[in-house]
Amino acid sequence: MSRELSSGPAVVVMARAPRPGQVRRALEPLLGPAGCAALQAALIVAAVRWAHAVAPGAVYVAYDPPDAAREMRALLPAESALFPQNGDGIGRRVADATARVFARHDGPVLVVWPDLPRLRPDHATAALDDLRAGCDAALGPVIDGGFYLIAIDRPQPNLFALPERAWRGPNVLVVGVAAARKAGLEVGILRAERALHRPADVRAARADPMIPAELATILVARVA
Repeated sequence: MSRELSSGPAVVVMARAPRPGQVRRALEPLLGPAGCAALQAALIVAAVRWAHAVAPGAVYVAYDPPDAAREMRALLPAESALFPQNGDGIGRRVADATARVFARHDGPVLVVWPDLPRLRPDHATAALDDLRAGCDAALGPVIDGGFYLIAIDRPQPNLFALPERAWRGPNVLVVGVAAARKAGLEVGILRAERALHRPADVRAARADPMIPAELATILVARVA
């Protein structure tokens, strides 16, 4: 007897545990190691809250490093499903995480990285609209390189088979779209967004009156 799959969208949050000295290191001159860890924790919580609004009952957090289960569980709602990231490099980890979720869901899967100061409902709406319109994937690019969101309606190993240097480089969108088209995939492009990667991103976020209060408090902190 085949196992019945859940329908509707699911969300996978790709999250690195908020450990001082191991996350957001480029921001340490502004926030210090403890401030960077606090920022990481707040971004994860915000991304998971967004995910539960997008896909109630179908939220997964793929965490790294593999020994971070307890601290991640303490940070997140009980209804969030957790599992460790598996594979070498970003592409293989995303491919593994989405394959796990597609084993339980027949609806689209949105992969999100907790990097934006503010994830909005329209990020999910635009991605899902692209898939409904016939796209095989929707990509949400970060302005200085990388993605904040990838949406797919079925497993897409060709899409994730990019070299590691491409995933981390400023031209990942161009490389990703080229690889997708070579594989015969139709790709939708979401609005490019500014992530919290560099000190200039923090300064820009500080000037945004729409930043959530819990993030604003962390971002305005100074290193003693």
